[in-house]
Amino acid sequence: MGSPHDFLEHCDRLAVMGGTFDPIHMGHMAVAEAVMHQFKPRRVLFIPSGNPPHKPNQPITEGEHRYKMTLAAICETPSFEVSRMEIDRSGYSYTIDTLKRLKEICPLGSKIFFVIGADMFEDMFSWHKVEELLTLCEFVVVSRPGYKITHETHGATVHMLEGLQLEISSTDIRERFKADKPVSSLMPHTAETYARTHNLYNAPNNYEWAKSRLQERLSPRRYHHTMGTVEEAIRLAEIYHVDVNKAKWAALLHDCAKEFATDKKKILCKHWGIPLDDILESHIDLTHGLLGAESARRHFQVTDPDILQAIRYHSMGNKGMTMLDKIIMLADYIEPHRDEYPPLAEMRNLAYTDINKAIIIGTKFTNQEINDRGDKVHPQSREMLKELKQKEDI
Repeated sequence: MGSPHDFLEHCDRLAVMGGTFDPIHMGHMAVAEAVMHQFKPRRVLFIPSGNPPHKPNQPITEGEHRYKMTLAAICETPSFEVSRMEIDRSGYSYTIDTLKRLKEICPLGSKIFFVIGADMFEDMFSWHKVEELLTLCEFVVVSRPGYKITHETHGATVHMLEGLQLEISSTDIRERFKADKPVSSLMPHTAETYARTHNLYNAPNNYEWAKSRLQERLSPRRYHHTMGTVEEAIRLAEIYHVDVNKAKWAALLHDCAKEFATDKKKILCKHWGIPLDDILESHIDLTHGLLGAESARRHFQVTDPDILQAIRYHSMGNKGMTMLDKIIMLADYIEPHRDEYPPLAEMRNLAYTDINKAIIIGTKFTNQEINDRGDKVHPQSREMLKELKQKEDI
């Protein structure tokens, strides 16, 4: 089994980004990219601090979470890596100890660039064993509005990184989480997903947050339909003894991709690896359930496979439908805000005693409308209908 720092053993040019990363944000990412472009290190190494001596009384999110959130943010960038050496170290995390350890791992004569903000650089000369620290690396000082280097550098090699004006604050992001304000433009999506999944920053209840985000995404009419579907799904789940929370979530997000533009649906299917057969290719709106499941996972932090499957199959159906799948499909058909259509009353009468029969009636009606338009019914829908009819005949 290799060392967690194997990649450094052949790294003769390394840039080091330290910090609490609580949370990591787009400012950190932009600086790392600029350093990569200007100084050409083989790797940019993010090192979440363990117990920083300059923040002794400030609450900091658990190191393991900060490490994993940073890893989630950078893992798709080949030249970026994360080290847990400081969060695994007991006592205060001194930069001198970290740089010494890196010197031991990297090849002899390696060049290390230590990336630091102009505000922190001013304070650096009070750090632990700073005289020795200055000999271990070169410094990349990130300019910030209102800060100029006025301190003597005492022989340290200092490079300025100019032109980055991304004034993003981790403190502000944490406050935005608590206040249920959007943070998507301020931090990598994967990091936001990790923070929300583990509720690192006391965000409001996830369901209420998702409901609020969905309302921003959908038209008033579609959102009204969605909330009717939630109401009906809860009722059906109670009758058929299905997890109400799963039904509520699946109903809430069943149409979350419905109003994406046609071209957006097409490109997202390709981007998210959703295969398109001839029918889906020519009638891209049929993919809104497939896209909705992916959007629920990617944008609303839903990980439960039962919920995702119910969203995926709520429109076209599929062979082997679970009771949750059926509940979401039927709730979509008969929710209380639905405009009248021929079999609606009959389906509502059957819904609470014979869910299979209610779905058969709804699916037959939908398929007939598709045939009347001269279009093809998707095989998934035909297979589901055939299976449900067989169960009704037993």
